[in-house]
Amino acid sequence: MKVGTISNYINKKTVVIFLIQLILVITLLGYQAWRNSSVECLKCHSDKEKMAKLNYPQFYVTQEMIENEAKHPNVKCHECHLGNGRSNDPDKAHKGMLRVLLVGHNGQMLNRKNIYPYALLPSGDDKIREMLPKIKGNGALEPHPEVRNVLWHDRNIETFNFDPDIAKKTCGKAECHPEELKQFNTTIMATNFRQRTMRTWLEPYGPQN
Repeated sequence: MKVGTISNYINKKTVVIFLIQLILVITLLGYQAWRNSSVECLKCHSDKEKMAKLNYPQFYVTQEMIENEAKHPNVKCHECHLGNGRSNDPDKAHKGMLRVLLVGHNGQMLNRKNIYPYALLPSGDDKIREMLPKIKGNGALEPHPEVRNVLWHDRNIETFNFDPDIAKKTCGKAECHPEELKQFNTTIMATNFRQRTMRTWLEPYGPQN
C-alpha cells in the first residue's frame, strides 16, 4: 500500500461533507441543550415582585433554592415537574406539568385553583393532617370541607396510584435514577397493577367486591 500525505486522501468534496456533518452535529447538540433548559421557568418565578403581583408569592424560587431543596446540583425545573421550560407563555409553559393532587370526598380530583389556590404549608397540631388545606372557622383553622386528601404529583390522575410512566419521564430518566426505577418496577408494590387501578373498595371493582 502506497503511503502518502493526508492531502492525497482529502479533496474539496471530502472537506465539504465533513463540514456539513460537523454543523449538523453541533446544531443537534445545541438544539438538545436549548430544549433541556428551564431558563424561562426561572426568569418568571425568580422575580419576587412579579410572583407577588400575580398573587402567587409562594411560587417564588431561585436556582439556589431549587438545588438546596432537591439536593441535586444543576437540577432543572422541568426535570421533576415536566412542562415546557423554554416557553414564556404561561399556558404553554405549564401544559403537561405535574401538580399536587387534591382529592375530594367522592374520590374525584379537585381543581386546586378553584378550591385552594394558596401555598400548602404544614398547619395545626395534627401531624397526620397537617398538610391538608385549612380554612378559618370558629376562630381557628379547620380542614377544608371539600378536600379529603393530598397526593404527590407523581400519581396517575385517573387512579391516584403510582404511575410508572411519570416516573420514567422524571426520576427514572437515563441521566438521573434509571437503575433505581428499574429495580423498583420489579417489586410487588410496582407490579401489582390491578391494585394500582382500584379507586374504591367495591365499585367498579376493588379488594372487597
